Amino acid sequence: MRKLFLIVFFISLLFSETNATKESNTTKDSNTTIKLLESKRDLIISDLKQNEFYINYKTYLDYKALQKKVKTLTKKAKYNKEYQKELEKLKTELKLLEKSNDIYTTLIKLSSLPKPPEINNPFAIISGLNYEKELKTLVEKNIKEYENFTQTLQKLKHLKEIEEKLHIKDPELDQMIQDFKIIDSIYKTKLNTLEAEAKINIQKVNSQIQREINKLIFLAIIIGISFVIFTLLKVIVRKYVKEESVYLTNKILNFINFTVILLIIAFFYINNATYLITILGFASAGIAIAMKDWFMNIFGWFVIMTSGNFKVGDRIKIYLQNGQVMIVGDIIDISLNRIVLYEDVTLTTYQYNRRAGRIVFVPNNVIFTNPIFNYTHNGLSTVWDGIDITITFDSNHKKAVYLAKEIVSKYSKGYTDITKRRLQKLKSIYHIKNANVEPRIFTFISENGITISCWYLNNYATLNLRSTISAEIVDAFNKADDIKIAYPTYTIIKKETNNERFNQTEIPLHS
Repeated sequence: MRKLFLIVFFISLLFSETNATKESNTTKDSNTTIKLLESKRDLIISDLKQNEFYINYKTYLDYKALQKKVKTLTKKAKYNKEYQKELEKLKTELKLLEKSNDIYTTLIKLSSLPKPPEINNPFAIISGLNYEKELKTLVEKNIKEYENFTQTLQKLKHLKEIEEKLHIKDPELDQMIQDFKIIDSIYKTKLNTLEAEAKINIQKVNSQIQREINKLIFLAIIIGISFVIFTLLKVIVRKYVKEESVYLTNKILNFINFTVILLIIAFFYINNATYLITILGFASAGIAIAMKDWFMNIFGWFVIMTSGNFKVGDRIKIYLQNGQVMIVGDIIDISLNRIVLYEDVTLTTYQYNRRAGRIVFVPNNVIFTNPIFNYTHNGLSTVWDGIDITITFDSNHKKAVYLAKEIVSKYSKGYTDITKRRLQKLKSIYHIKNANVEPRIFTFISENGITISCWYLNNYATLNLRSTISAEIVDAFNKADDIKIAYPTYTIIKKETNNERFNQTEIPLHS
């Protein structure tokens, strides 16, 4: 029995040592786990203190707590004025936290969508494409903010799990998680609504962009058809209209085509006709006041195009600067703003300018203030030209007149016949009484002798024929014995006195 007792004693002793060892090990593991959980808890709390949602919620709680204090202190201040200063201080703090009075606006950070642009012209397509990019960026930003919120909620739940393991009761944390869950539901609903609204806005903008592109394609087709029609009209004009009228007709067709295109564009993009008329009215008034000269140039162009007083190819003379400057040249272009002339060598350039070959730009409004001479109006390309030559008083002036008339008639006959035909056509347009186109010779008494003035019809480029006739008259008069051309001469009287000689000069004579 004694042996059996000893065996039992030793076995029980062995078992007690084993249990003690196990309990010691369990205690050590438990302490390690607690320290690990506490470390995780501290880490989460540290992270939450830097979290924007957590901070905003804490601020909201502070606001509510401060609001209660103010309410309580307001009741006390009615009976005891000592609380008045503290109440004012709390009210100032409460005012600073006033933006945090609504937990939903504090925690739900959703950027509102911008209003979709109205795309009613081609330039607005760019703003529509930019709007779509802006909307997608905004939605992505809102989704990211929501993900940050859900991560914060997960951290709070994890913190609660750790505190439960540590047997820590935190009613504030429980309330916070409960509030965050409610807000999460609202947040998610609002985010879904915002995404749906963004999709609707993008679809609306894309639809408007597509509509505008279709309108632009349709407009381009109409403008193309307009160009084709007016191009065909120009081809017909070149084929069936007189050469001198082709340029003017093409200019008019270009103006009409440009006007038609402008009207088409205007009616495409301005739905309200009254609005269009108002715009045109204000634009016309603005041009008339601020750009009077430019407006008058356009009006002058319209008068030139419709009056037919002169056209491209005509030779004209214009007086500028109160008649002090004369310009003679051929019209090479008539634009909306100006008449372009090319100077030729003419009698005017010979007598006055002594320059030719220049391109001269004259504003269209000159037709309202200055006289314009047309040398080639309505096909009448001849002008009266005159040559004066003086013979001495003792010359046979009748013979001189006869010779001059023969020469003038001989060289100007072709131009005389052309003028007769042209004047017959002009009589149907203008009231022309004197239609005598034969050369005319006039005789005048002048200071130095008898001046014979020869007038004849010449081409508008007068210098060539004028030069030829002048040379022929001089040759004919020089051959005649009884005709002397007068020019200033001097008589020198020589006298001899006491072996001295002197000359008396500068005695003007007529022969």
